[in-house]
Order: sequence, then structure tokens, then C-alpha cells
Amino acid sequence: MTVVDRALSLAIVSLLLCPALARAQSAEAEALFREGKKLIKQGKLAEGCDKIEASERLETSVGALLNLGDCRDKLGQLASAWAAFRKAEATAKHAGNDEKRRAEAHRRAALLEPKLLYLVLQVERAVDGLIVRRDGEPVDHQLWNTAVPVDPGTYEIAAEAPGYRPWRSSVGVDARVRRRVVSVPALEPAPPEAPPPPPLAVTPAPAAPPPLAARAPGGRRTWTTQRKVAAGLAAAGAGALAAGAYFGWRAGDLAEQADRRCPSVMCGDGEGLRLNAEARTAATTANVLYAAGGAAAVTAAILWLSGKPGDTAIRPGVAGGPGVTLVGKF
Repeated sequence: MTVVDRALSLAIVSLLLCPALARAQSAEAEALFREGKKLIKQGKLAEGCDKIEASERLETSVGALLNLGDCRDKLGQLASAWAAFRKAEATAKHAGNDEKRRAEAHRRAALLEPKLLYLVLQVERAVDGLIVRRDGEPVDHQLWNTAVPVDPGTYEIAAEAPGYRPWRSSVGVDARVRRRVVSVPALEPAPPEAPPPPPLAVTPAPAAPPPLAARAPGGRRTWTTQRKVAAGLAAAGAGALAAGAYFGWRAGDLAEQADRRCPSVMCGDGEGLRLNAEARTAATTANVLYAAGGAAAVTAAILWLSGKPGDTAIRPGVAGGPGVTLVGKF
């Protein structure tokens, strides 16, 4: 087998292995779920909850959501538990063949609802470009001035907009006040910025002489057939990586849209679920393209390094009978 054949075989095997990246997600979700259950049995409730939540983010299932809701309920995180049960109910209803668990999720959510605590971000005056954040995460403007269920704890509230001074505050939420209101004041205009200093004059460097045609020592061309194949593979790899970057960006954008539709940990909004599913599909496509681009790049490097030009000559030979012998530097 020649060097070219071995390199092309490596590229084909790498591309055949790419679908395994997309199928590994459910196995990872199952591993996280089992680890979470194990930690809960060991009494490590918070760590177990986080593992199960990570499993559910990878792959939504009614079982994971019910376990997550029960775990958050035991930790006193009633809003997160309620959201998990509500999403479990919507997921089971959408499946259409899981009435028993749908009813259980509905029952658990109904028990928690009278105990929920609410946080209201009261925006006094919205200006262009205003962003309100809770613990660093943007809050969708549709949720401003709306009572949103939250877990007990202390929250950092911030507001910012171009041309205005930023504002921030912290608020504690506990059972003493079921509906906590935080007033986000009208932002104060920021002072004008000083103009930047003028750029320094730069003398342009003399133009470089045009490059000579690439040749190896002795007048031999460096662009052998093998190196031309390597260049083509490198270009294809770059294209795959660029496409992977696009789908990675697309996955993040879809996930952000889904988060805006479903700001809580769990949600039964159909559009939010659809956006979340499209985000996972885009992420899988990005993984496949990254792997394909990486395989093409590795193959191109092997072909380029092994494709050096050499001095070759055909000489008559007598070993084993009349014929010719190919000699040279490779």
C-alpha cells in the first residue's frame, strides 16, 4: 500500500467514525443520570441533583424530570422542582402513552404551587438597548413587571444600556415575603467620553519583491502530485471546519432563543421545546463537521510531509532478470 493509499484510508475511517459523536449523547445522558442517582443514595443530594439536571439538559426524558423535581423539592428549591414537574407533565402529554407519569407530575406540581415564592423586576422606564440581568443572565423583556417563581436565596439584579450609567442591586427571597418586588430605576445618562487621540503617522514599508516560483534545490518543483492532493484536502478540511463553526454558532443562537422562551429551568412551551431540539441538531452537525475537518487536515499534513520531491532515475537492472530499477531520494 502506498503512502497515498494509507492516508486516504485514514481519512475514510475517520469520517466513518464521525456519526459515533452524534450518537454518544444519549449514552452520556444515561451515565450522568446513574451517577446522580448514586450520589443521592449516598446522601449527596445537591451533587446528585446537579448530575441529573446535566443529564436532562443533554436529553429530555420524563423519568429524569420527575427525579429532578423530587430532588429539588427535597433541597427546598420549590420553583425549580415545580418547573421540572411541569415540564415532565408536558413531555409525557406530548408522548401520548405515559398517562400514569403525566398524572403524577401534575399532582406534584399542584402540591408545590401554593408554596412558590415570586420575584418581580419592576422596570420604571425602559430606554433603547436596556438589558436587565438576574445573576448575570439576561431577563427577557416580556418577563419584566411579571411575577416569576424563584427559589429562595439572594439574587444580583443589574441593568445597563448604551449611553447610561449601569445600575445593580441585590435582593433576598425567602418565605417571609412570597412576592418580592425589585424596582429597577430609570438609568442616569453617562458623561460623554473623551475623543480618542489621533492615530500616529506610519511610514509604509517598501513593497516586497514578487515571490519566485516555489522550487526545491536543484530546480525541482515542490508541487508534486501528492502535495497537490494534500492542498485539496486541506481546503476541504478548512471548509468543513468553517461550516462546523457556523452550525456551532447556530446551535448557540437557537439555545438562546429557547432560553428566552423558557427562562425557568423547565417549561412546557411547545415553541421553546422545538427551538431546544433544533439547537441540539445543530450542535450534532457541528461535531460531525469538526471531526471531518480535523481528519482532512491530518490527512493533508501526512500527504504534504511525505510528498517531498526527489531525484529519480531509471537504470537498467539484471537482478532476477532483465528490467529497470527506479532510484532516487524520497
